[in-house]
Amino acid sequence: MVDPNIVDTYTAGKEGFIVALSEAIGVTQIIDNELTCPTGRPPEIPYGVLANMMMVNMCDDHYPLYLLDEYYEYKDLEGIFHYPISLDQINDDRFGGFLDQFYAAGCRKIFSQIAAKSVSLYGIQIKNINFDTTSKVMWGTYETPEGKIGVINIDFGHSKDKREDKKQIKYGIGCANGLIVDAIVLSGNKDDKTYNSDTIKRLDETLANLSVSKEDFYYIADSALFSKENLDLSAERNIKLITRMPDSTLIAKESIKEAINAFSNLSVITLKNTKGEAIYRILEKNCNYKGHDLKLCVCYSETLKAIKGKTIVKAVAKEAAYINKISKTLVKREFACQKDADIEIEKLKSKDLKKIIYHDISFQIKPQELRKRGRPSKEESLSAKEYKYFIEIKAASNEKFIEESLRESCCFVLCSNDTNISGENLLREYKTQDSVEKKFQQLKSPQFVNSIYLESPERIEAFSYLMLICMLMLSLAEYVVRRGLSQDKDQIIGPGKIKMKKPTQKSIYRIFYAVYIRVIRYPDKPWVRSYACPLNDSLKKILHYLNIPENTFIRGGSN
Repeated sequence: MVDPNIVDTYTAGKEGFIVALSEAIGVTQIIDNELTCPTGRPPEIPYGVLANMMMVNMCDDHYPLYLLDEYYEYKDLEGIFHYPISLDQINDDRFGGFLDQFYAAGCRKIFSQIAAKSVSLYGIQIKNINFDTTSKVMWGTYETPEGKIGVINIDFGHSKDKREDKKQIKYGIGCANGLIVDAIVLSGNKDDKTYNSDTIKRLDETLANLSVSKEDFYYIADSALFSKENLDLSAERNIKLITRMPDSTLIAKESIKEAINAFSNLSVITLKNTKGEAIYRILEKNCNYKGHDLKLCVCYSETLKAIKGKTIVKAVAKEAAYINKISKTLVKREFACQKDADIEIEKLKSKDLKKIIYHDISFQIKPQELRKRGRPSKEESLSAKEYKYFIEIKAASNEKFIEESLRESCCFVLCSNDTNISGENLLREYKTQDSVEKKFQQLKSPQFVNSIYLESPERIEAFSYLMLICMLMLSLAEYVVRRGLSQDKDQIIGPGKIKMKKPTQKSIYRIFYAVYIRVIRYPDKPWVRSYACPLNDSLKKILHYLNIPENTFIRGGSN
């Protein structure tokens, strides 16, 4: 009989899942190979294991480095990381040193190796990549040492979090099929146009790393991609682009007007999305922009109508209130002659009412006889009549213009330097840009990593790449599991007993909360680990699709 005092039970599923993913993809081994010096003394804890320890914490409670010993105090370290680790080995100096080594080894290069290995391992075909950037607010005071080339600047810049008062760093991310396949950590003041130019310049290297052919490939990004420089670069490198043309561009304005005038003749397209279906009307045409032949697709979105309609209703009401305010003031003013009233009307038209667009305004000058003091003269001919003048404003909403404005606000213009692509395919490909936005939501979620408690720009950059590797692994798990369930026409049971055919990465991660491990801590022989309750079918399916052995949570450091 086993002494109950040497038996412990742990919920190690969420931690073990991150480690199992890391080992299956090869993250642990790649980091070990890149950071370990073959002629030097091996580290007490392998670098790949240290990376896993940090990533497990990132995906869970995200303690700062100096508190990681508290985070791991009541966890089965050897069971989770498959390596013998004692609590007294966990300190911020060790992890800080790892970040320094990770940075020196080239953390972006390591990320690229992991992305390539992931795509190859699970046989993922890539045709297009969606690129975009986001910012992350930093709460400390940071200075980049002078003369250090390649170190990111934690600086002020255009904040996508609306925190212009805080310094920041930026992330550039490339997604394919919802999977992060390219990422770079940028200085806080890096602008999106420069990011796109730099990304195009290194795209050949990125595609070669991922074994992607240029023939059917599209570089997809938002309107920051649209510029003559980027069109020139893409033409030189034979890269096909899909982007949104800025609304301020003359061609975009004219094309939207053309689409509105031919509204009833536009083609109707229905696209499926996570909320159901979205209906679009499109007009496709060819044009030339600064020497580049482009295919344009003017898209009218029915989904935007409700949102933009509310905005325009508010604008119309605000405009009416402003006109009414001027009218109330004006009706009390008197003018000595009609000429003065005419001058005031011209002034109103050129200044105060110049920006009125949703109302038709008319002016009326009303004379009023000015009575003199005293008793009226008996001889009317002897007293000349005098008048004072008042201005009356009448405003009527221009319903036709409002309707046209609403339709215009629901339009956007997409373009590509591939003139053979159809308007429908141009729209379908561009709408995959939402996949990048979802990754940004995860990156900024307090459930992932809320704050980075580091002061060195080098360590922050290295830490950021670990975050991006975490996101790559979780997005990979989501893609592979969804693909497997679709091929098998199967489903899994998620949190709350919900049946899921397309589980999110968050749901997949939470399913592993149900893994309970029993550990018998023998004082004189190796500890024995077993499942406190069998793995359920959903867990087994996920492990099967990801090629993770079912004993991953209980094998300890045996192999």
